Amino acid sequence: MNLNTQFVFDGKLKRNLMIGMALGVACLVWSAIGDDEYHTRFWTNYLHNSVFFTGIAFTAMFFMCAQITAFAGWMVAVKRIWEAMSQFMLVGLVLILALVAGVWGHLHHLYHWNVPGITDPESPLYDEIIAGKSGFLSPMFYTIGTVGFLAIWYFWAYKLRQNSLQQDEHETAAFDHYKRERKWAATFLPLGGFLSTVFFWELMMSIDPHWYSTMFAWYTTISVLLAGLSLMIMLILYLQSKGYLEYVTRDHLHDLGKYLFGISVFWTYLWFDQFMLIWYANVGEETIYFKERMNNYPVLFWGNLLLNFVTPFLVLMRNDTKRKVGTMFFACLIVFFGHWWDFFYMIKPGARIAAHESKEISEGKHNKHSEAAPVPSTPEAAQPAATEEAAAAETTPVEEPAAAATEGHAEEAAAATVGGQTGHEDTAQGDHGDHTDHGGSAEHNHDDALTGFKLGFTIPGIQELGVLVGFLSLFLFFFFRQLERAPLVPRKDPFLEESLHHSTGAYIESEGDGGHGH
Repeated sequence: MNLNTQFVFDGKLKRNLMIGMALGVACLVWSAIGDDEYHTRFWTNYLHNSVFFTGIAFTAMFFMCAQITAFAGWMVAVKRIWEAMSQFMLVGLVLILALVAGVWGHLHHLYHWNVPGITDPESPLYDEIIAGKSGFLSPMFYTIGTVGFLAIWYFWAYKLRQNSLQQDEHETAAFDHYKRERKWAATFLPLGGFLSTVFFWELMMSIDPHWYSTMFAWYTTISVLLAGLSLMIMLILYLQSKGYLEYVTRDHLHDLGKYLFGISVFWTYLWFDQFMLIWYANVGEETIYFKERMNNYPVLFWGNLLLNFVTPFLVLMRNDTKRKVGTMFFACLIVFFGHWWDFFYMIKPGARIAAHESKEISEGKHNKHSEAAPVPSTPEAAQPAATEEAAAAETTPVEEPAAAATEGHAEEAAAATVGGQTGHEDTAQGDHGDHTDHGGSAEHNHDDALTGFKLGFTIPGIQELGVLVGFLSLFLFFFFRQLERAPLVPRKDPFLEESLHHSTGAYIESEGDGGHGH
């Protein structure tokens, strides 16, 4: 076959991507203008996109290794796309290193557990819950769990890429390079699977340090995997429009579309499972995460399901839509943006609360942290920890479901112990009228500062979209640089012929009949 196997990164594409990067830098700086004293909008935009695109590189490597280990011959035709995407972890190391420097130097207040004195029993800021997690929520472990683990992943990605390039020139009849490739791929799977939990816990879940979910790492990894899959499909379609990858057929596209559809349904299962179990148990220290987002960020909460489940499910459910270029590109664009939205939803509300708490500490309004303690498991044990206002509120009849009443005291205790992070949420439900003698007006202003509409937190603004364009341009620039350094076809991969003649078995009628699959 006479294949166009060498990508050329032309000057026009470079210039456009540089303009995109410049736009991203400008919007990132713009987001710091008029920001709070901790530049929370700036740092959350940086964290959001750094983790998102680094995660795409990691999941590209993980997905490719899973395919190699499973003897998936169909994917060889697009393997160099995954290889090039995975190399972005090198850039991710630099991006995440800036966040680590911010933790050590207290340059940002994204993480409330990093407040000086919060784990010291002698400090008035002492928080017993965070102190109990201090072995995990600490600058040292944060460094190890982020840049340390990412460096390990990049080393594996680099070695796998080097072996793949050497295979083109030096593969033997014994398939020595292929066997070595399988060893690198198989050993990466446990490294990626287990270490990614800590990676996402440290960078994202620890923004809400009193809350935890055993499903968070699964949920986050699958979210960024879908973003990577959708981006990969769009890149394949773009390269084909430029005359490359002509050997990638509708059958390859159909398989990638099935992955996109099936994993989107799996993401929805994880979303529902995490939400339903926490809602059903109705434990205050768990429900507070979703209560904050459902009550104060409904556009983010419900928009997440609309973008990441409803749209891809309806568009990709038909068999033939996975073989249509326009439909696939549209679905991938929605899925990619939807999971960027998902990361926004996971990061912004908690970081907004953390910054507000830091401000209260700086102003001397930190008396609630001295009461922080693990939430009791029974209402009777929780009752002594309640504040006077909570005790008074207990005597007021409230029409709530029985399940909510059972755990009501525990949730109030959680609100009392967490302080600024969760205490505002119960008052946000209209309790101000019961406490006018205790400074209800001040509480109302306190709630508005945390739950009122704020562009860049409640919903993404122009700055957030511009930063997305900038980071995407950076990712694509690095991706295309890697892509041009190797042939697009791994010429001596033992599964190449199988991949080039890959067929799903679906029959496509002539264009005159509409091109529908059967």
